[in-house]
Amino acid sequence: MIAFSSEQLAAWYGAVFWPLVRVLALISVAPLLSHRAVPARIKLALALGITAVLVPQVSSPPITDVMTAPGLMLLVNNILIGLVIGFTVRLVFAALELAGELIGLQMGLSFAGFFNPASGQMQNAIASFMALLALLMFIAIDGHLMLLHALAESFRLYPVEVGMSLPMGFDRLLRLAADMFGIALTIALPFLAVMLLTNVVLGVLARVAPQLNVFAVGFPLTILVGLATLFLLLPYIEVPLRAALERALGIWMN
Repeated sequence: MIAFSSEQLAAWYGAVFWPLVRVLALISVAPLLSHRAVPARIKLALALGITAVLVPQVSSPPITDVMTAPGLMLLVNNILIGLVIGFTVRLVFAALELAGELIGLQMGLSFAGFFNPASGQMQNAIASFMALLALLMFIAIDGHLMLLHALAESFRLYPVEVGMSLPMGFDRLLRLAADMFGIALTIALPFLAVMLLTNVVLGVLARVAPQLNVFAVGFPLTILVGLATLFLLLPYIEVPLRAALERALGIWMN
């Protein structure tokens, strides 16, 4: 009869528990993995599968240490690391959604807002389209694989046994938030310039032909011009998205 001691069981359980904590924290906030359309059972099964791959590469303390003060600190630290990894990628998606909000506002679609159950907030049609586009492009450029690689590298850079060792201070978090606005403006600026030119043309037409109903002509014209510009510039959105994603995940791949 094969017998196992309590120390051996605690070591085996700990080898699975500690990586699983960080993986579950990542899945709870990371794009695609945390989507509300994905059932909780699928998320848990995915987390267990990722953990099973990482267990041989990760050195973890026994699970009995979780009830001690140092163990609780390790638990909080691993949860925070997983959350921060997902949050850095979430900022890239927030940048595209913000760009969509700006574009929709200039096109006159701000009134056509609706509740998006995927994001849990009110969005206009363009912002919802940009969020879906970002998700599809994230998969197309293997962003999910980059995210998993960053997760694996985080165990090398910030092992489980190390105490509070968050890689991102408040100042770095502010810089990432500033980068989010910069990415949004980079994507939305061509649209804003085209819409500004369209409004100038409509203003000139209103002065040249006062009998022209600018509101009746201008509203469908701005929507048409905005959609045409969006169609023409869609192929160029991949470059800033990939650069922003690599910059966000580069924190964990040093």
